[in-house]
Amino acid sequence: MFRRIVRSQEFVIALAIVLLSAAITAINPAYLTLGNFYDILRFMTIDGLLALGVLVVLISGGVDVSFPAIASFATYVAMVLLIGMAYDGPMWGIYLVALPIGLLLGLLNGVIVNTFRLPTLIVTLGTSSLYFGAMLFFFGSRALFNLPASVTAFSRTALHTVPAPNNVGTTALHPSILILLAAALGVGFVLRYTMLGRGIFAVGGSREVAERTGYNIRRIEYVLYSLAGLLAATAGVTYAALNRQANPVGLRGTELDVIAAVVLGGASIMGGSGTVAGALLGVVLLTIIRSSLVLVGIPSEWQRFVVGIILIIGVTAPAVRSLRERRDGIATTEEEGVQP
Repeated sequence: MFRRIVRSQEFVIALAIVLLSAAITAINPAYLTLGNFYDILRFMTIDGLLALGVLVVLISGGVDVSFPAIASFATYVAMVLLIGMAYDGPMWGIYLVALPIGLLLGLLNGVIVNTFRLPTLIVTLGTSSLYFGAMLFFFGSRALFNLPASVTAFSRTALHTVPAPNNVGTTALHPSILILLAAALGVGFVLRYTMLGRGIFAVGGSREVAERTGYNIRRIEYVLYSLAGLLAATAGVTYAALNRQANPVGLRGTELDVIAAVVLGGASIMGGSGTVAGALLGVVLLTIIRSSLVLVGIPSEWQRFVVGIILIIGVTAPAVRSLRERRDGIATTEEEGVQP
């Protein structure tokens, strides 16, 4: 069991986080502070919520790149409606309006994929352009700053505060991390302990085998894409609250980072494998890399370069390991088959 844990992708990522943190601390001792830890948690919350939706789709053998558009569309439309109604209610009311929009947009992805049997990447590229284009056509690129008072109140809420480095202000542990924790526990439970979760893994392993086994492929895909849309909308509203604005293109361009984090965490781009812990560890590692580039004096322009390398490593490493295990298995079989 210990050997299996050590060889797991989650252990490798966790070890990389520890080693990278130690290296950054050696260069800049201000990195290893509670305030910086709170900042990392705050920065990873949005990507973490998006990563959970990406994880579910990847496990099923699909690739979804529409999640930033769904997050932005659901949040912006919800804010426009609520501002027009002069909404002055609690924060959960905003989630209550945005989440069904995200669910329906995700369901649309599932309907198109299942009805026409089209590649998920092509479908979600199309719907992403559709959602972003609709926002720009009907609302323009204007960001909304006059959000309901509950949004501002939520953005200022803190579970715990500590002095920032050099005693310049304070750094807070934001309660949005609890939303990510609840979502992670929920997705983890679905994937591990429900028939739906087993069906998602089965579809990712082999759609034909899953269908012959008796899984309702159409229902599974409808639910998993709806779930991805629901998580995207949750991330969108949380992003708007943390930044105190609803920006129609605020999350555009995050596709590569989130997919890279999930793949780095052990989810196969071919489907059939992946864990919630691995996805979140991948997000943590990517967040640390992005924040540490500035701390150690590396220009921020190199972020895309680093993310690209990470994505290539994340895709090729499992394939290399699988090839090595297959060769070892063949060699063992041949040795056992040799007669003395």
